Amino acid sequence: MIAIDPLEALELPVDELALLVLADMIRAKTWSAYNYTLSYTSDATYRICPGAPEAIAEAVEWLRANGMIAAKPGDGASQAIFITRRGIEASKQDVRAARSISRLQGNLHPLIERKARRQFLLGEYENAIFVSMKAIEVRVRELGGYGHDVVGVDLMTRAFKPGGPLADSAAPGGEVEGTMALFRGAYAVLRNPSGHREVSFEDVTEASEAVMTASLLMRMLDKISERLA
Repeated sequence: MIAIDPLEALELPVDELALLVLADMIRAKTWSAYNYTLSYTSDATYRICPGAPEAIAEAVEWLRANGMIAAKPGDGASQAIFITRRGIEASKQDVRAARSISRLQGNLHPLIERKARRQFLLGEYENAIFVSMKAIEVRVRELGGYGHDVVGVDLMTRAFKPGGPLADSAAPGGEVEGTMALFRGAYAVLRNPSGHREVSFEDVTEASEAVMTASLLMRMLDKISERLA
């Protein structure tokens, strides 16, 4: 039974369509990508709607590319699939959550991914942000040569202020001040609240962007490390 209208398949963004396809696969207990797309290409309403079968195929490939379906191990059929743990989790979430998870895939700095990605996939957004910013603090302390008695916003100020060990002496004064403000502000807003009180990041988009902010800061620290080497 065809569950997705052909016009809907054409009009929806590929990620939204892919989540519908994922739900349809689970409902229909379809474990072959070929058989699934064939059910749509063989349908009369799809045959008279140019581009709709291809849209379904695109959605299936989007699921595969984003780790929500995978080749079934031990099955000789080349198109045999199963719904991955990530796919099962995504099927319980809305499209905004799926987009946020997709945005993090392969785009995070390795140190941030190692610390935060698992917590994010589990829906532990506050923990993901906390450990991301903690990783920034640890890296700044190491690069600046500070002891464990220098922490938080004070650490960021000392490290990046004009003349500080991580400040770029060749950069314009405004850029030096801006870099200090960026690290101070990001730490104060994203790390400090989670360290002192219960903070609820219920907006998955906001949470993913907070983790990506930490990733950006870590890449900036990579460049600083190269400059200091």
